[in-house]
Amino acid sequence: MTGRFWRFYEKANDVVRTFTGPADIGAGHPEGPDIRPADPACPMCGRPMSEHRIERTADSRTSTRFYCPER
Repeated sequence: MTGRFWRFYEKANDVVRTFTGPADIGAGHPEGPDIRPADPACPMCGRPMSEHRIERTADSRTSTRFYCPER
């Protein structure tokens, strides 16, 4: 049953692709390289991210904690 389904699925995709064409990739306009700053500012306090403390735990039940520096 599974093999028959996949053959049908592939044939259906072939028909659809003749009308829609391949998937579009990109933003739809020319894009430059993604240049990121060496030490970006925190979106919450505006101080450099290198001054912040991030706590990550090994278990999946505890969320990551982000601490802004004291003023």
